[in-house]
Amino acid sequence: MNYLDLYLQRNHCKRYDVFKKTGVSQQLLSTHTNKSIEKYSSKVIIAIAETLDKTPGDVLNELLHIEKEKPIYEAYNPNDLLVALKAKYDKIIIQGAYYKEVKKIMDTHLSDKELLGVELGSAGVLTILIYAIESVMGLFSNAEKIQKEIEKRLKLYKIIEMSEDRLVLGLKQLDY
Repeated sequence: MNYLDLYLQRNHCKRYDVFKKTGVSQQLLSTHTNKSIEKYSSKVIIAIAETLDKTPGDVLNELLHIEKEKPIYEAYNPNDLLVALKAKYDKIIIQGAYYKEVKKIMDTHLSDKELLGVELGSAGVLTILIYAIESVMGLFSNAEKIQKEIEKRLKLYKIIEMSEDRLVLGLKQLDY
């Protein structure tokens, strides 16, 4: 799980901000995104602390606390959502104004039962045809690159919970 980006998000910061303030390369920061907290280098912990005006001990304690709580990533805009989708968070909460856009995308996806019915009913032929059609549509789509990437990666998720202003997505592969 990507604890680094989640911690930075909770502190209203991004890896780029750490880079700008401390000079620690974004490449070094990105190597820490899928590591457990115990394996974070002291250089990265110190850079984060300097950026957030905290002590390295506070940063480390807060990161360890996040790791223990098994967090749910919260996305408020397309960039936040793309970070969560790339990191394949188990659960993602989408709130605010962006909720309606994601809901529209999720409504276009077939359920697992519907997809299985299509695959079995066509002996797999329609699955290949659907993939080809989606690929061609993607080439001629006017949507932004980020939006295309989000739509592609959202297929790995299903809606777990929904309310009037919030949507909780769960990774489908955890059901198997």
